[in-house]
Amino acid sequence: MLMKKATISLLIPEEIKIRNEIREKVDDFFITHPFWPPVTWDQLTVFAEQLIGENEWDESNLGFVMLCCGNAIWRKIMETIPYQRRILLLPQCLKNSQLCQADMDNIGLLCNNCGNCSISEILHKAEDLGYVTVVSEGTAITTRLIESGKVDAVIGVSCMDVLQKMFRSVNKFAVPGIGIPLLNSGCKDTKADPDWIMQEICRFHEGPSVRLLNLNHLRKRIGSVFVKDKLRQMLVSGKDDTMRIAIGSLMAGGHRIRPFIAILTYHAFCKQPDDLLLDRLALSVECFHKASLIHDDIEDDDPLRYGKQTIHARYGAAVAINAGDLMIGEGYRLIIESGLPADMIKTCIKEITSGHRAMTLGQGAELLAAKEKRVLSLQEMLKIFENKSASAFRVSFLLGGIMGGADSKTLELLSKFSYFTGIAYQIMDDLKDYSGENGDIRFRKPSVLMAMMMSKLSQNEKSVMKQAFIEGNINLIYLYLENYKARNHCVELLKDYINRAKESLDNLANLGLKLALHEILGKIFDKYI
Repeated sequence: MLMKKATISLLIPEEIKIRNEIREKVDDFFITHPFWPPVTWDQLTVFAEQLIGENEWDESNLGFVMLCCGNAIWRKIMETIPYQRRILLLPQCLKNSQLCQADMDNIGLLCNNCGNCSISEILHKAEDLGYVTVVSEGTAITTRLIESGKVDAVIGVSCMDVLQKMFRSVNKFAVPGIGIPLLNSGCKDTKADPDWIMQEICRFHEGPSVRLLNLNHLRKRIGSVFVKDKLRQMLVSGKDDTMRIAIGSLMAGGHRIRPFIAILTYHAFCKQPDDLLLDRLALSVECFHKASLIHDDIEDDDPLRYGKQTIHARYGAAVAINAGDLMIGEGYRLIIESGLPADMIKTCIKEITSGHRAMTLGQGAELLAAKEKRVLSLQEMLKIFENKSASAFRVSFLLGGIMGGADSKTLELLSKFSYFTGIAYQIMDDLKDYSGENGDIRFRKPSVLMAMMMSKLSQNEKSVMKQAFIEGNINLIYLYLENYKARNHCVELLKDYINRAKESLDNLANLGLKLALHEILGKIFDKYI
């Protein structure tokens, strides 16, 4: 999988004998040195440099060897994916520019099988197998397909330069992919190795396969839970006025990330998922989350949530508190009545109460700091993020893992992943409140940007800034934030936590879940990866 790296040579060995030798020896290397995807750019570089040294290949072949390494690593996954779930991408420049009779649409070339170039034969074979095929230039269509989540696997034929850009998305979202380079450049009347293409598109390994998780299917499954009739059916006294308010909150906006990761983890380990248990798991997790939002809105006196009146703004604080408390009770009830063995229910309740306790401690620290107009240190802010966001992610992951039958080692890895991801998520959320214009940071609440800036100041400057914060001197605060590049430092901190989240998955044995979590990181933190 090639990614953008300007210093890497993108030359293709001219002789087919050399190309085939490199491909064969790279494949043999990964048979004796197994490595499971996803793979980073740095890892590809190390593998390629090692192979070039061992085989005395010309260093100008580094980019090609890296491409072959990426292919060898991903092929173990690719060959287990049914043809019907793959897409083949061909470039228009393979056509015979003088004789081509194809029409064009808004996606690309519509081959009419005139036989004047290699496209027809390749498409005919791929479509017979069941592939979705696209003949288009550039990376825009590929990127859209990958980011939509509608592509399970990609085989792309293009020049090395385009493969770099195309497989940046493939790597970011952990989509299995194979890249096959064109043999000449020029964007017109190009040539490819038809034998290589045919070999790759025909690969299919029957037997035990990697169990990939369909994120689109799971999102739709989540959506089916949060409809009025279903919620009334699952929640006790569904037509009671207080319950009606709670159901309205559950049906309101939001990404439903927490129930999604709970059922994702459940599906990853449970070979025969129970639909009723899945419904209760998803609803329980969302009940806890929405209850916390109701209470947060009261504590922050927010008038709007998802563009609509908050519950306390509409009904008053007392009614809102009560509705939130009801949802917490329903969250526990759904777990207790899940039908799971008693010891598993006990373990789940233990994780929920631990997360609930951590969240309230984090919220308490934030509220008290805001009340006292105290600027928190960076470590204090990160501890709040750990308690508030990371603990919520942890509960969702662990509930799904416990119910699905994950072992203790896996649960520990998921706990670490939750820690890094939760903190990264909260840093990103604080960054969204800041665009360099006055008023974007909600100074009534502690901010990681303020904490980061304070970590860069001298003692005298800290005193000045604390006084500015107490007095609400927005202009001075922004001046300091800009001068000390607080946003840039926070972005670097965010990227560090994203990388640590990725690294925490290295030893996760469940490859389907591992790839899904890499894809989720790519989607959540798209701007920063």
